Amino acid sequence: MRALLTALCLACPASQAAPALLLGLGDQATPPYKLSDTAVPADKPGVAVELLQQAAARCDVPLRIKLLPGPRLLKELENGDLDAAGLLSYTPERAVYAVYPLHNGKPAEALRLATLSYVLYARAGHRLQWDGTTLLGLTRKVGTNLGWSINADLDKLGIPAEAASSVEQNFLKLQAGRIDAYATHEPLGDSYLARHGTPNVVKLQPAVVAKPYYLIFSRSYAARHPAIAHCLWRQIGSLRDRLYQQRMPDYLD
Repeated sequence: MRALLTALCLACPASQAAPALLLGLGDQATPPYKLSDTAVPADKPGVAVELLQQAAARCDVPLRIKLLPGPRLLKELENGDLDAAGLLSYTPERAVYAVYPLHNGKPAEALRLATLSYVLYARAGHRLQWDGTTLLGLTRKVGTNLGWSINADLDKLGIPAEAASSVEQNFLKLQAGRIDAYATHEPLGDSYLARHGTPNVVKLQPAVVAKPYYLIFSRSYAARHPAIAHCLWRQIGSLRDRLYQQRMPDYLD
């Protein structure tokens, strides 16, 4: 069976009449990997979105993108309402209902869409002490986003977290002193602060965690179209580094 899937994958395009793939992405901008909260810009959608688009074209798979809040994105993937979802890290809970690219039973990092870091943001003048594993000086909880994997990471470190529905809500809570820090994707946090001109917030180092993010499929879609899934993963791994090297300067200018 594995040999058959490999042969099918190497024979991409995946099929002559591949159905359109309904791909879910989070509705929060994560520059430079995904731009815009409300739509997918045609000219500069983000380097990870461009990677997904090029992989789909190489596999001859029409692509439809749907932007959703994090918890709803995961629920629709679990229910099979989405065929796939992008820019999601590996968790055992998600692996129950989603299919990741695997190598020897573990997520195949070579087939990742990107590697993203979670970092902590705090108010200027804070008294927190952070060494990468221990956070001292908390009087209130650390803000997070609902459904994001950082919640489990903080729990393992024994750091109390309080989830909210959006990046903006968390930064407003931080500025108001309702949380002592906010843990989020570094490109996302930096982009928000740059757009909103927030001088009283600082970033703590080192990162809480850096992890690979993948294109994953609903179990029902992967069972129906295994050759398409393997083709897309293979193209992502093949195209990623060169595409990012070529396109990243256009997003960072």
